Amino acid sequence: MTRLVAFSAASTALACALACAFGAHGGELFLLGLVPYSYAWQPSADGRVVAGYDGASAWYWTRETWVVRLEQSLPPGNGVGGHPNISADGRFITCSTLQGKPLKAEATIYDRELNTYDPAVGSLGFNCDIERCGPWGYTPSGSHVCGLIWNESCKAYGFVWDGATDTIRLLPSSYIYKPTRANGISVDGAFVGGWNDDYVGWRQGCVWRRNEQGDYVGTLLHTGVPTVKLREVGCVSGNGQWAFGRGRDGIDGGVPYRWSYATGYQPIVDGVGSVYASNFDGSLLLMGGGVWIAGRGYIPLRDWSSENGFALTTDWSFQPFGMTEDGLTITGYAIRGTDSAWSPFVLDLHATAKPCPEDITGDGEVSSPDIAALLSAWGSLGGSADLNRDGTVGSQDLAVLLSAWGACP
Repeated sequence: MTRLVAFSAASTALACALACAFGAHGGELFLLGLVPYSYAWQPSADGRVVAGYDGASAWYWTRETWVVRLEQSLPPGNGVGGHPNISADGRFITCSTLQGKPLKAEATIYDRELNTYDPAVGSLGFNCDIERCGPWGYTPSGSHVCGLIWNESCKAYGFVWDGATDTIRLLPSSYIYKPTRANGISVDGAFVGGWNDDYVGWRQGCVWRRNEQGDYVGTLLHTGVPTVKLREVGCVSGNGQWAFGRGRDGIDGGVPYRWSYATGYQPIVDGVGSVYASNFDGSLLLMGGGVWIAGRGYIPLRDWSSENGFALTTDWSFQPFGMTEDGLTITGYAIRGTDSAWSPFVLDLHATAKPCPEDITGDGEVSSPDIAALLSAWGSLGGSADLNRDGTVGSQDLAVLLSAWGACP
């Protein structure tokens, strides 16, 4: 019988023992547990901490703690916008919590070290349904939060919160009475990408640049023909030079795009789907099902993983959402082909070679403690005891272990 890891048990040592961690010389794949519509969203700079969410709350994951729920947080959906983002050092996570009177959802910063919530982002005092504001983007240093905020009469605006001055700046609309939203922000907080609804309801791509007065000035994105409008910007490069978005049907075959003030619109002709993440200079992108490298092109995730020494299991399909600067830690969700089971995943492609993978306990030899560790994980979805990497710990793994009996080379 297959044993599954539920998030309610994920902070225990038992959860770590039973969880999916498919090891290889080039990396590891962690399947965090079978929880529908759960997303591992964004990793810290070193990939050791991951922010995510499901239908119950935001959460974070580490190898040591496994999944830890942010119990006071509200998940996106049902009027709550945004998604959790994490600072580069992995300490701070943006989420939504109930604040003010009456209680409404507001962008909040969770401190993992102190286990506290800081409602420092604040609001304009207005709400629409359950929300006053929601976080969509976060700078690596934690200096700025961007997203959507509500003004009087249920008017939505993109916003940027500056932690140094504890002030909120609105992102103006280029269309009267039409809303804006910020999805991504540069490292220095000076360049923001998102959308601006126009008069037919499209989420037209838009970027804003901060001027000397500290105000943000918007630029609507199009192909060079103002009536051929680009879809919303999903993310921006850390250096504030590039904005990236999903293609629109009828424009260059619907491929994703990049845009800069210097070049204007550029279709990513060999790209796929949406662009979810970018490295600092925009030369490495995470997009629908793979990565894109400037000068090389699109590489499916399975091929990218193989290039870095790890063969992804074929039992699952993977949708990535977040990555580290080097593209060697990738997060998202996975769906199992046999039964459509859903699990968030963390793919770590950094070298994790062990001279003796059969030495499960790491004591330098393959012996009875390793058999005990394998038997304790029998029937689980994987883990270090899944020696033949077929996704299940069973008799074939025991045979592999016995064939390597003795001192490690």
